[in-house]
Amino acid sequence: MARLPNNFPVRRAALRGPAPRRAMTFLEMLVAASVLATVALVILPRFSNNSSTAKKNACYTLKGNIEVQAQLWYRNQGAWPVVNLSDLAADPDYLPEGLPACPVDGSAYTFDPTTRRIIGHVH
Repeated sequence: MARLPNNFPVRRAALRGPAPRRAMTFLEMLVAASVLATVALVILPRFSNNSSTAKKNACYTLKGNIEVQAQLWYRNQGAWPVVNLSDLAADPDYLPEGLPACPVDGSAYTFDPTTRRIIGHVH
């Protein structure tokens, strides 16, 4: 970069550029706060709704898994499991972690011998 002669009519301070800003203005802070509030209004309801939806879906999945295990019980034992599913839960080959409870309300699953289906819950 070429040096300017000393008699050049430009101040040396002007060559350095504008002075750095030290703080945000009130208007900039207001805009940032409103953007953050808008993002929070969009995201927070999604997290609270997903929890209840996930629990409902887990209940339906557990119901289907227990129903498959009851059908396997029938195939292997020649009889359907008892209504409270205690015989199915006692055998670790079918439900190794025991009989699960509904994740939504904690109620137990039962077996309907007439329809041969697991009685689920209406959520």
